[in-house]
Amino acid sequence: MSTPAELALVLESFDRNARVNRALLATLTLEDLNHEDGVGGFSIGQHLADIVSFRPDWLSRVSPRHAERVPNVIDESSPTWLGIESIDQLQAAFEAGDAALRDAVVDAVNEGRSFEGVYESHPAHLLQHCIVHDSHHRGQVLALLRQAGRPEAERMELEEQTWPIWRE
Repeated sequence: MSTPAELALVLESFDRNARVNRALLATLTLEDLNHEDGVGGFSIGQHLADIVSFRPDWLSRVSPRHAERVPNVIDESSPTWLGIESIDQLQAAFEAGDAALRDAVVDAVNEGRSFEGVYESHPAHLLQHCIVHDSHHRGQVLALLRQAGRPEAERMELEEQTWPIWRE
């Protein structure tokens, strides 16, 4: 079955969002995850935990069978809320979550159904919600990296890697 044009565009944007997440994660170390603002806000790790958990959390509401495919990397007893041993492990969870979200939306569209109770006008709104949610938290992470003393050259390099993704 061919993908409707409006869904193809949203899927492309969702894939671009994943590339931006991947570029950000590639610049981080496990030590970076502990940095916080000192006034009670989320740490970098907590922002990333909120982003990565968005996928299985929403999938459990709209398509539990897709949610089951996403590994749980959340450890609420951890100061960062992440139970990971490497950034690569976190990236793998993002990839699995993105694949499951994508498949859930495509399946719903192909079956001619919405996500009952949420995203009723079109299942692709779940992907758009994810993009907006990720963008919000990425902005917070970047502000924390600046606050933590990440050199401007490194921050600019990340911008040079990510902004063109949206302008291709």
